[in-house]
Amino acid sequence: MSNLAQPPAAEGLRTSAPPSQFDKSILVILRAPLCCLLISSLLCGCASGLMSMPGAAMMASRFSKADEKKEEEESKSKKKKRDKDEDNDFGNHIDTPLLLEYMSVQGNTMIVLRGVGLVTGLNGTGGDPSPSALRTQLQNEMNRRGVKDSKKILASRDTAMVVVTAYLPAMVRKGQRFDVRVALPPNSNAKSLKGGWLLETRMFEEQNVEGRGSLKGHNYAVAGGAILTSLGVKDNREERQAELMSGAIPGGAISLTDRDLSIILRTEKRGSRNSLRVAEAVSERFYRYNKYGQRITCAEAKDDARVVLKTHDQYINNFPRYQAVIRNLALNESDVARRMRMEMLARDILDVEKCQNIVSGVAACPTALQLEAIGDEAIPFLTDALESDSFDVRFQAAQSLAYLGNAEGVEILHEAARNQPAFRVYSLVALSVVDDADAVLALRQLMSEQALETRYGAFRALKELDPHDPSLNPIEFENRFTVYAIDSTGEPMVHVTRRRAPEIVLFGTEQSLRLPAVLNAGRNIRIMGETGQHEVEVIYYQLNAEPKRHRVPNRMIDILRTCGKLGATYPDIVQMMIEAEQQHNFVGQFGIDRLPQAGRLYTKNTESLSPADEEDAKRIGNSKMIPELFDELDEEELKENESEEKLMNLNFEEVRKEDAKQSKTPGGSKPGEDSEETAEQDSEATSEESSNDDADSETPVSKDQSADAESVKTDAEDSDSEESTTEESDALEGAEPEAAKKSLRERLFGKKKSSVSGLTEPAE
Repeated sequence: MSNLAQPPAAEGLRTSAPPSQFDKSILVILRAPLCCLLISSLLCGCASGLMSMPGAAMMASRFSKADEKKEEEESKSKKKKRDKDEDNDFGNHIDTPLLLEYMSVQGNTMIVLRGVGLVTGLNGTGGDPSPSALRTQLQNEMNRRGVKDSKKILASRDTAMVVVTAYLPAMVRKGQRFDVRVALPPNSNAKSLKGGWLLETRMFEEQNVEGRGSLKGHNYAVAGGAILTSLGVKDNREERQAELMSGAIPGGAISLTDRDLSIILRTEKRGSRNSLRVAEAVSERFYRYNKYGQRITCAEAKDDARVVLKTHDQYINNFPRYQAVIRNLALNESDVARRMRMEMLARDILDVEKCQNIVSGVAACPTALQLEAIGDEAIPFLTDALESDSFDVRFQAAQSLAYLGNAEGVEILHEAARNQPAFRVYSLVALSVVDDADAVLALRQLMSEQALETRYGAFRALKELDPHDPSLNPIEFENRFTVYAIDSTGEPMVHVTRRRAPEIVLFGTEQSLRLPAVLNAGRNIRIMGETGQHEVEVIYYQLNAEPKRHRVPNRMIDILRTCGKLGATYPDIVQMMIEAEQQHNFVGQFGIDRLPQAGRLYTKNTESLSPADEEDAKRIGNSKMIPELFDELDEEELKENESEEKLMNLNFEEVRKEDAKQSKTPGGSKPGEDSEETAEQDSEATSEESSNDDADSETPVSKDQSADAESVKTDAEDSDSEESTTEESDALEGAEPEAAKKSLRERLFGKKKSSVSGLTEPAE
């Protein structure tokens, strides 16, 4: 085979050289990418064609929903596993969300109410109001009530038109009383409101529209009563005269509506599910029972962002603390997590530094608020904290126990009210909600303390806790004012107030006047006593009649009792008290609105702060967030709300529209019948939980409007016909006989019982 030779190539043909090994490797390497690129191009083209088909969008949507459903199932599975792990977690990890992370509270501010009213009994210091929108509205009100000769009544010098302002408190209940302020308009021809009586006036909510005080058409309250003007303590004559052009009526307005708070969920937390969860968390902790024994929750979800919050009885006089406790409620907390958190809080409540970290406005540390929010389960831990050596720890625990209805901390609160002025206001409010004999005894003892502020604060707290407590000894005079004679063992003291209620408090039942004395109680009553005598003479002057003279023992309680029987009003009694103080006729202290204050400095060493102590002292609470039991209106805010510009620019257009609408309605009120309707509404102005006695005590009684108008008309004619009388007659001009006074004012809260029900004027 080896000898065989290859056949020779054809002549004329050339053979090409075979490819090298390097060229072959390059072809192998490039073959795979080229194939992939070709296949990718084909697939992309197919996909693009499919997506452009009509059913492509539907297929994509189905695939997307399937993915979302799968993710949601995975999320639920993870949450279920996490909840199970939390229930089985016996370690130290606690991560409980509180409501403060979800919500804020609205509706905790006062609503400004306005009205225009008529004041009578001014004895020549009134005047005809100038033409204005206010006068037009007052005439409409008089016509609406069926009053005849309204122009003649307004022109009388014994009447005056006034602008009435009131501040509807947060969480007010139907039938609840609150204060009223009255002022003469800037262009008024009247000179003074001293001795005046505001006739029944409707009050409407103010809303600022384009710089004007436009009033809504809904009637929120009715107001009326004897006007308490300047207390006569200004030295400047012009200032005294200016103060006579305005005044106040303590407890002179009656609410016709209920106000509740609103829990507003934060934007990122809103949703119907979260709203229901928040309402359930609040209602599980706070609830009450109606007269049928049915449980009523304090929270109700209204929509995905708002939960209506009603007040709880324990916090009726301390709304700031109520809101703070609500914020510290836990949301969706397991039993194991709650027990672990309570154990942690039990350790923290004993930590002095943490107890000194006080929440502004409520004088409470976050630890105590969380334990209080847990409820009765936390009582043992709070009780243990009462044994601490630190006053801060003991006070925080005692305060929370009081709001949980437990009396274990009463002694601590008693000590704080007596010795620590910075904590006094919070101690007294806490004692006012402890329904226990120990709390009553503590408040009785505080009414004999040296400081008048402590005495009166304890009196107000005890009256709130038990208005029928025998130590209060109330004596009511035809519902014009009430005298409380406290059998106190301390120095004799006398106290009057311009807030909440017309009341005089005598600390010491046997105290007398230091004689000689000549005192006036209004225009018609004078008290006279000479040195060395044990009796004083109370004289009642009447127009065109001999004065009535009464000899009574020189005891404050007997003097006040006689003045009350002779028809003295609360402003008359306050005038007498101020004159007695100026003439040094009191044997002890005299005070006006001596209330415990919030926002005071606290030091452990002494009540009187030296400059060195003041550096180490801390401020307790906030002076602008006082519990409602001792709340006062801010003077700067009052000046702004009652400026001349605001009083003159009130717009009653919405009120007139609403009145016209009601008059056209088949069931609407007719002229002359509105007062009866108002009285009927007021008689029902109590909540389901109020007792029958309280309902009766909050019911104003109305009389016929035309009779009132005739009475005012008669006063105006008498005033005009008696201008040229003698000096003595001038001094007594406008002094109406007792029967005439009753006919004029009987319908204006004249038969209304006091908030202390069941008390009547002593029989003659």
